[in-house]
Amino acid sequence: MQHVNLHEAYDSQGDSISHLSDIMSGHKRHISLLPNLNVIDQHLTCHSDTLFTEQAQQGLYFSLVGTKPIIDSDDIDSIQISYQAQDIVGDFVMAEGEEKSLFQIHVTTELLASLFNETEEQVIQYFSNLFASINQDGPLISLPVTDKNRAVCRLMLAYQRQTLSLIGHVYSCIFTFVDQLKMLNHLSRCEDCQQKVFQAQNLLESPDHGKLEIDQLAHRVGLNSEALTLGFQHLVGQSVERYGMHSRMQYAAAMLRQDPHSKSSVVAKSGFTESQFEAAFIQHFGVSSHQYGQIH
Repeated sequence: MQHVNLHEAYDSQGDSISHLSDIMSGHKRHISLLPNLNVIDQHLTCHSDTLFTEQAQQGLYFSLVGTKPIIDSDDIDSIQISYQAQDIVGDFVMAEGEEKSLFQIHVTTELLASLFNETEEQVIQYFSNLFASINQDGPLISLPVTDKNRAVCRLMLAYQRQTLSLIGHVYSCIFTFVDQLKMLNHLSRCEDCQQKVFQAQNLLESPDHGKLEIDQLAHRVGLNSEALTLGFQHLVGQSVERYGMHSRMQYAAAMLRQDPHSKSSVVAKSGFTESQFEAAFIQHFGVSSHQYGQIH
């Protein structure tokens, strides 16, 4: 396996250096907004199984994570928030053909203290307690992409070449993510809210769940759509959309096993058009619904 120290892998323009082209390609560009606030735009394509060494400075990292370069909010797969109490050096492995993208906000606890009108010690203690409460396995919390954080991320990405505007949109992202962390902290501790999330999970497993949109589902269980989206991902381990899709396909497969000729009624109950249903079915089971019915 190859080994690359990413601190030495890019030229002065932030592009990967040419003599590593058989191992990796991509870029890592730093935008210094304020002395304690930076944005990092990184895309990495791995051409050979490689162990990468990366460095990170003390502070909080709000990372938009994807595979292809993150240009618009539609390119974001998830949002990761981490806190580093001190400068660290760490390793991660990527396989041949794997791609990874980050659009990352790095902010020091000193700047956060001024933003929240607290002392730096209070900020450090607050985030340390928050991460311990939400995620007891380590200093990393993943947030799903919601309507609210997608909107602020879209503006930040659109203004990344206009420094003054970008600073304002970066602040909006930070405040939005911190508010979502607070909400997630409440959801992780409130039994009543957790029961509502699991009620939503049960509704998604019912035969008529294909007709439920997130806002309708949230209304039925007594949460707002933002809280349901955050809580479902945290407690169930999947997004509402992904879990609902999986349940719909499992129900469709069960119906086809009972009656291979019932596709028309199964599609009608699924909430999909026929072409959407077929594409989703192949994605989940690797064969068409017709072939599945014949096999089973």
